Amino acid sequence: MTLFLALFVICLTSLIIMYSCDSFEGAADYLGRNMKPGVKGATINAIGSSLPELFTTAIFLFGPHFSEELFGKIGQGFAAGIATCAGSAVFNAVIIPAFCIFFVFAKGVRTQTGFVRVREIVLNRRVVFKDGLFFLLATSLLIFFLSMSFETHMTWWMGSIFLAVYGLYMFMTLRFDDVDQDAAQVVDSKVDSTEEESGWGILGLGWLLDINERFYRGREYDTRRAWVVLLTSVIAIGLACAGIAWGVETIAHCLSVPSYFTAVILAAAATSVPDTALSVKDALKGDYDDALANAIGSNIFDICVCIGLPLLVYTLCYGPLPPSRSAGEIQLLQWMLLVVTCVVLAVFLLSRRIGLVHGVALSTVYIVWTTFVVGRGCNADWTRPFAEFVHELHAPTVITMSEYRRVDYGMSVDEVLDVVGSGCDRLSHADLMPNNPEHSMSVYACMNAFGSNGLFTFVGDKLRIKVQVGL
Repeated sequence: MTLFLALFVICLTSLIIMYSCDSFEGAADYLGRNMKPGVKGATINAIGSSLPELFTTAIFLFGPHFSEELFGKIGQGFAAGIATCAGSAVFNAVIIPAFCIFFVFAKGVRTQTGFVRVREIVLNRRVVFKDGLFFLLATSLLIFFLSMSFETHMTWWMGSIFLAVYGLYMFMTLRFDDVDQDAAQVVDSKVDSTEEESGWGILGLGWLLDINERFYRGREYDTRRAWVVLLTSVIAIGLACAGIAWGVETIAHCLSVPSYFTAVILAAAATSVPDTALSVKDALKGDYDDALANAIGSNIFDICVCIGLPLLVYTLCYGPLPPSRSAGEIQLLQWMLLVVTCVVLAVFLLSRRIGLVHGVALSTVYIVWTTFVVGRGCNADWTRPFAEFVHELHAPTVITMSEYRRVDYGMSVDEVLDVVGSGCDRLSHADLMPNNPEHSMSVYACMNAFGSNGLFTFVGDKLRIKVQVGL
């Protein structure tokens, strides 16, 4: 029952984010009405539509200090936050462009007289190259910092570097983006940005969260009204993200899997709703560069700000973050993200004109990604070669004798893994009494760089036997 409730909460909060995004999009269109194509998507749209990731990461980090029962253990939420941003980044990079391609070819481009069919989509390569370069830089930085976190703590200066990179990206976007107006097939006569579809929406949320209609009876925007609508929609998105964080932790507990596995799929998809809605709307208006810049710009915001800002504030308030027992799997996800990003950039840079085949190719990439994540969650054998390769690149000694001695009988699995760090593998699991988790047995092996082991046997969730071999 709890599992279905958590799934319902995630679906409901995703709808709240979607309809809040509609109000945000109208206000953002007004505030960015004088920006160049590609700039609005990379700045206002990208920042606003990535707020769910920012709020979700912050809640995963700070939430346990207020309620461990609702948001998990202190210090362990950062892995779920990174997983949310990584999963969202993959979703943005492959699913959003694919959706834009499918919608544009299915419906055409919107004009004042209706939809006009298009045969191809033309992108400006400078926008793709600049945004892609910064995203690769941000992802590489995260991989490097996670590598350091195997041996040391994540500290405030790491968050500061992420924010500095985003500041440089914003400067380059606002100062030097001079997009050729003929490079993108932008329709001269677009629908007015304040045009909104009327209706109740699902569960009446469309009516309730039409903020301009509720506050100002649908009057045309001015600067003050646009900012009020924008900020109100941001607050609604933030409250919805608390529900997403709770749902992810609850589902992970029900399925007995780490929260980052549920976060990388469920939370990532739920928080990517605004990016998808904004990009598809831009694409249907003919603003292809804005649509792509929003997707990739959101990814840069996800890594640099949605991870960097909570990390900076948290470490200044509570001190450095210790190494997470999930660091190895999170590092694996980041390498997968880097590979996916390179593939997507190759698709857009090598093909100036985009067709349906590119949408199919991008959808296939996401299917492969999701299959790999599910496979890792199930500890499938076919995922191990790549995981072991990444682990060898980054993982130092997993367990030492001093750590082994700190492990006491009666500790839970999480408590033991918090002491010995990441990289421990579950060798076996047996249900001594079916359907009774208190009568199950699990055996974990923690191998160090020299091939020595610490073996830990748990009955239920309590350590019963520990053995060291060659430590």
